[in-house]
This record gives sequence, C-alpha cells and structure tokens, in this order.
Amino acid sequence: MKYCAAVVVLLALAVFGQSAFAEQVSYRDYKVYSIRVDTVEKHNVLKRWQDVRGVDFWDRAGYRVMIHPSLQEAFERFLNLNAFSYERIIEDVEATIEAERKYDQEYRRRKAASGRATVDFEHFWTNAEVNAYLDELAQTYPNLVRVATIGTTHEGRPIKSITISTNNGVAGSKPVVFIDGGIHAREWAGVMSVLYLIHELVEHSSSYADMLNKDWVIIPVANPDGYEFSHTDNRMWRKNRFPATILCTGIDLNRNWDYLWVFSSNACSDSYAGTTAFSELETQALDRVLKQYGSNIAVYLAVHTYGDMILYPYGHSWPFVPVANQAAHIALGEQARDAITAVGGPRYVVGNSAEILYTANGCSDDYVAGVIGARYAYTLELTGGGRNGFDLPATEIMAVATQTFQIYRTMANNA
Repeated sequence: MKYCAAVVVLLALAVFGQSAFAEQVSYRDYKVYSIRVDTVEKHNVLKRWQDVRGVDFWDRAGYRVMIHPSLQEAFERFLNLNAFSYERIIEDVEATIEAERKYDQEYRRRKAASGRATVDFEHFWTNAEVNAYLDELAQTYPNLVRVATIGTTHEGRPIKSITISTNNGVAGSKPVVFIDGGIHAREWAGVMSVLYLIHELVEHSSSYADMLNKDWVIIPVANPDGYEFSHTDNRMWRKNRFPATILCTGIDLNRNWDYLWVFSSNACSDSYAGTTAFSELETQALDRVLKQYGSNIAVYLAVHTYGDMILYPYGHSWPFVPVANQAAHIALGEQARDAITAVGGPRYVVGNSAEILYTANGCSDDYVAGVIGARYAYTLELTGGGRNGFDLPATEIMAVATQTFQIYRTMANNA
C-alpha cells in the first residue's frame, strides 16, 4: 500500500502559517488518538506528523497523539487510508485540563480553610512549593540534607538539587543514586513521584536504612521555567522557555545533551534540540553536577511520564548499540518491574529505547552512560493513569508515587 503522508506539511502550513500559538492556550476540542502501530513501516510513516504544527505526540512510542481540531479530519483520513487501527481516547483535552484546574482550586480553598501544611500528595506542587519544601528539609534535617542552587534558568529561576546522605554530606565513600525529574515541563506526575521519594528518605529515614547505604543526589524540577509555564499558561508545554527564534520558544532539554547530538532545523518542534549540544543553562547545570560525582554514580534515573516503561541506553541509532553491561541493565530493570507489579502497579516494559520505541539523539541517559560512566542509566516512563496521559488525576498521585517508590528502592538496593 502506498502511504499518504506527503500532504501533511503543506496542510499544516495552510492552517497555521509560520506564527506561534498564543501563549494563553486552550485545548478545546483537541482530541487524543491511541493508534495501533504493528510494523516498522507504519511507525515511520506516522512519525512524519511529528513536527507538524497542531500535532503533539504524547508518549515516546508516539502512538498517542493529540490533534488540533482543524487537522482532525485530515488525520483520520490519513489513518484510514493507511490501514491504522485507532481509537479516540480523549474527546476534549480542555475538559480534562479544566477538571484538573477545578480540583486544584477546590483543594486549595479547603486547605486554606483547614490550615493544613503544604506537604501532602493530594495536589500537584508549584515551583514555589517545591523550593520551599526543599529549603525546609535542609533546615530541619541538617545532618542528612543539603540543598544547593546548581544553576539559574533563562528567566532567572533557581535550579535546585538536594543531596541526602548519612555521611553529613556526600563524601564519595558510598555509591550515588542520581535522579532528575521534570525535564519535560508537563510531566507533573514524575515530579511528584520524585518529591515523594525525597519525603520518605528524609522524613522517614529510619525506615530506609537499606536505601541510605547509598547517597542520593536529586534534582526534582530540572526545567523550572517550563514547569512554571505549564502551571500558569499552557498545561501541555514541554520545553524550556528560551526564545529559540522570533516566532518559537523553547528547547527540548532531553535532546540537548552532548552525546551524538544532532541539529534539528524546526525550532517550533516540541523536540527541537537547540543550536548546539549543551546550549541550555539547565543541561549545563545538570552536567556540572553529574561530572562532580562522575563514575561514582551507581544508578542514574531520568524520570518522565508516561508509558509504563523502563528504558536503558543507547537510543541514538538503529540497529541499536547495546550498553556494555546490557544484561545487567535488563536484569535490574526486570527486578524493578516485578517490584512495582507486586504492589499493584502496572506491568512495565523493560527494554532499549531504540528497539521498543524509536531513535533519539542527545538524550540524558545516553550521555550519562556514554560520557559520565554511570554503572546503570535508565529513563523511566511512569504510568499516566490509563487514558489520562499527562493529566493524571490528583487523586491518583499517591498511588503512582508509592508504586514508583518500589522502582527507586529496588534499583538502589540491587545496583
């Protein structure tokens, strides 16, 4: 069958021209499609839509796709002509965002009335709440916690790290677990999962002597500008907020790492890699801290959502280049998968990202494995709560966080 994707770019230009979307974004009548892709050929042809304005690939596999209303008829025609099986799983994305916003407003009213403290996992935290909590931990637990500003963003926000160590500071005598979350702004559930991990390790440290045999270095929000913007202006914002061109804002920070980095010309794309590797203040800051701990890093985890996947390097090419200790990566990943399944979580897929998803250059896990020399490096794609994708209902935060905690615990204890 001849695949019919050639008209995609022309159609998008006719609809959107070269202008950027307004900053205050509504997703009224945007729909999300779940698409069955059962051949490499279909995978490749579907990817031709990836950089089209008004098309947003929601997961790394690329099989859940959000479509602007003006493109839906053409997109469904394309799917039908090319014999894709598909389902519309969200009929109105704005309705899910409104429900999330309404819940948050009601939660904050109840909380203000009750006088309860900030620290709970019943709502998605803002930048200000995250930073205030980290600072509070540093003051309350000075023998266990250090908080540092490792860099400053384009818009002037601090990028904060927290180290958790029974050595009264990471001294290099124990292996390090290094975690970053929120590098993609809209992936709020990943940030909350990392914050829950911090909460447990610090406030209930006596229960986790096993995990504290290693030192922990955690950056819970690696993209503060984008994270703030996703709360205030555009719930589906992914990149940072650096002005890439006059018309388009943002760099995909998980394509900006200096390991087989590749230039991409479309600055408006959600996966735009920037003008050079490490062009961005956020990735520069993370790199400085990674190099500080170097090969003492036993496990590196880049926490993303969503997709129920535990992915190991290298993802830059196909056929994929296996990481040197591939069998060990698979074994540890399967241990973590079994641990989360044992507490009622979903069954995660363990595999190489280029093999089970697609190739991507300039990603953090490839860099940490290939340059920093960490013994284990993974990207975690946490569960999205069924059909909700990035809009995990706040009522499910605690369940996802406690389940995901078993991944962190298993990897830390068995690496």
